[in-house]
Amino acid sequence: MKILPTLIEAIPRGMGRGWSVFINEKPVPDVRELQLVHEKFGTLTYGKNPSGKFDQWAFHEVGGGGAVIVPFVRFQNRLFIGVVEQNRPFQKNSGPVLNVPRGFMDPKESHFESAVREFREEVRVETVARVFLLDGEPGNPNSAFFETWGEGEGVRFYAVEMMADEVKAAPYGLSIRKDLVKPMSKSAEGIMNSVFIPWQKAMLLGDMMTLSGVGRLFAYLSARQFVHVCLD
Repeated sequence: MKILPTLIEAIPRGMGRGWSVFINEKPVPDVRELQLVHEKFGTLTYGKNPSGKFDQWAFHEVGGGGAVIVPFVRFQNRLFIGVVEQNRPFQKNSGPVLNVPRGFMDPKESHFESAVREFREEVRVETVARVFLLDGEPGNPNSAFFETWGEGEGVRFYAVEMMADEVKAAPYGLSIRKDLVKPMSKSAEGIMNSVFIPWQKAMLLGDMMTLSGVGRLFAYLSARQFVHVCLD
């Protein structure tokens, strides 16, 4: 199995440690280097920090990070952001949360292909021709633990604009017309629904990928003088 490269090195003997390794609830002393490898997702490594001053763990995801896609629609001179409702126990274990579509990049995919696939799977609408890359550097989810130093690596942010005649008013904001939505083909992630909410509410959600994606979208809209739509 191919192991992704990492800047984490083996811990020299005698170096102080801050982390402890437990396997099956039992401590394992003097671990010099430990790796968990998933062929699809990436490599989690524990060892010596590149600075050589302490021990740490780091995750090197396939592609350095997956793709985030921000659906949006300008409806009655207001900006709405498309989010999916799903269970994410690590974020909130008492019920579903809202976040923009996103996901890991498959080893044989480009970031763009990953964005298109995630949109199809989670929102279930065919709008491939409208998916576009948002400006900005590839993102790092947490530079203390995620490795994105490889060329072209990092989370890429994309957007897709829905047309006003493709959505309809709903109690929570907007929903996509039912005749445009395809049957659910992916249920493992617990996706329940997709909705469009006012941008102000989207910016108050707890998911950092959503906040970053909406911020990139704002930069795109601002550069094209659509700020009056955003600030309504």
